[in-house]
Amino acid sequence: MNHSIRTSQAARRGAGITLDHVWLAAALLLIALRPLLTPIPPNDFWWHLATGRIIATSGAIPVLDSFSYTRAGQPFFNQGWLAQLLMYALYQLGGIPLILLVQALVITLAYGLLLRLCIRRTGRPRLSVGLLLLTTLPLSFTNWIVRPQSYALPLFAAFLLILTEYRLGLGRRLWLLPPIMALWVNIHGTFVLGLALVAVTFASMAVGRAESQESTAGASFAPRPRFSALGPLALWGALTGAAVLLNPRGLGVLAYVRNLLGSSAVTTLVTEWAPPTTRDLEGTIFFLFVLLCGAVLAYSRRPALADMLLFGAFLWLALGASRNVVWFGMVATPLLISQAAGLLGERGRASSAGSPLLNGTLIGMLGLLVILALPWVKPALGLPPPVGALLAEDTPVAAVAFLRAQPERPRHLFHSEAYGSYLIWAAPEQPVFVDTRIELYPFEQWRDYINLGQGNNVGALLAKYGIDGLLLSVKQQSPLIDAIRIAGGWHERYRDAQTVYFMRDGGQ
Repeated sequence: MNHSIRTSQAARRGAGITLDHVWLAAALLLIALRPLLTPIPPNDFWWHLATGRIIATSGAIPVLDSFSYTRAGQPFFNQGWLAQLLMYALYQLGGIPLILLVQALVITLAYGLLLRLCIRRTGRPRLSVGLLLLTTLPLSFTNWIVRPQSYALPLFAAFLLILTEYRLGLGRRLWLLPPIMALWVNIHGTFVLGLALVAVTFASMAVGRAESQESTAGASFAPRPRFSALGPLALWGALTGAAVLLNPRGLGVLAYVRNLLGSSAVTTLVTEWAPPTTRDLEGTIFFLFVLLCGAVLAYSRRPALADMLLFGAFLWLALGASRNVVWFGMVATPLLISQAAGLLGERGRASSAGSPLLNGTLIGMLGLLVILALPWVKPALGLPPPVGALLAEDTPVAAVAFLRAQPERPRHLFHSEAYGSYLIWAAPEQPVFVDTRIELYPFEQWRDYINLGQGNNVGALLAKYGIDGLLLSVKQQSPLIDAIRIAGGWHERYRDAQTVYFMRDGGQ
C-alpha cells in the first residue's frame, strides 16, 4: 500500500501541471475575482475606518459615542477594534486599492482553507472545486463586503479545518486554536461560533463512535480511540475559552454579544438579521442549497454524528437570520462534498491529467483576469460601473465634499443611514443623526428615522430633533424629498443623480 502511494505521488509530481492544478487554480482565482470586482458600499466600512483612525491617532479604543448629535457621550462597545485598526493601516499604506486587494486575499484564504478540508476528506479536488464554485460561493457572496466580519471568515474556516482534521485523525494542530481565538475575539462578535465548533466537536466525540477517514492519497487512517482523543481536545478547548478573555473588556465582550442579539432595533430593522425568504434571490439560493444537501444526505451513506450536529446547529442559525447563511455554507460544504463523493464512488474519480502546456496556459489566462481586476489596473480599463468602480455609486463623495466646502453647515443634519457612515469618515466635524451602528440608537429613534424618510409627520419630526439640514438619498428617501419641496422653507443647495442636499431657509 505504502509503495503504491509513493509511486502514485511520484507520478503526479512528474506529470507537471495537471488538470487538478487547473481546477484548484480556477477555484482560488475566481474566488479572488469577486471581491476585486465588488465596489465598497457606503455602509459599515466607513465608520469602521474612521474608528481605526481614532485608535491610531489617540492610542485608545473609544468607549463613548463621538460621532452623532443624537447619542453623543453615550457608552458604546467597540468590539471590532483590531479589524478597524487594520483597515486604517491598510488605507494609510495604499488607500482603497490596498484594502480591496487584502479583502480578496482574506476571502480567498477562507475558502481555500475550506477547499483544503474538502479535498483532505475526499481526495477529489475536481468534485470539491465544482461543488464549491457552483453551490457554496453563490450562497456566500452577500457576506463578502469589506467589514470586520469578512476578516472572521478565514478564522472560522481555520477552526473548522483544525477540529475536523483532529476528529478524523488527520491532524493534531489543536494548539493553534487559542491564538486564533485571541485574534478573533478582537475582530468580530462571531468568535462565539468558534466556541460552538469546539463544543459540538467535543460532544460528538464523547457520545459517538470513533471515525476513520481517507487521506488525499487514499491511505486509510486508523480510528483514534475516543476517550484518549478527548483529553487533548478538552485541554485546548479550555485554553481556547480562556483566550476569549484576551480583549480590552474581558468578560464584557460576552455581554456585548448577548445584548446585540437581544437588541430589538437590530433584529427588527436590519435586513440581514431577518430570516431568509424565497422572495429574494439570496434566500432562494439558500433554500435550493438546503434541498440539495437533503437530497444527497437521503441517498448517501450515514454521515458522522459530528457532521450532522454541526449541520443541524448552523442550519437553525441560518433559518433565523440571513447573516448566518455564510457560516452554515462553510459547515455544510465538507459534508455535502464527502457524501457526494461516497455516492459517486470510483465513477466520479477523474484520471486525465491533460497537457501540461495547455494546463499552464489556462492558469495563466485566469491569472491575467485577476491582474486586470486589480484596483490599480481596472480603473484604467474604462470598465462601466459598478465593475470598474472602487466605491459603490451611492457613496455621497461629491455631495459631502460640497457640504464641507460651505462656510456654514447645519448643526443637526438628517441623512440616510449609509450616508451617516460615510460622513463619519469624510466629514468628522459634522455630527450625524444615525449610522449603521444599529444597536447604539434607541428603537424609537429608528422608527422616527423610517417615518421621516417616508415623508410621514415631517414637520413634527423635523422640529423634534431640531433638524436644519437634509442630505437625502434619491433612491431611499424620495418621499421626504418630495415633501420638503412642497412644504417650503427649505432651499436646495446641491443635487446629483444619487443625493439631494437641502438647507433650511435663513441657515445659509
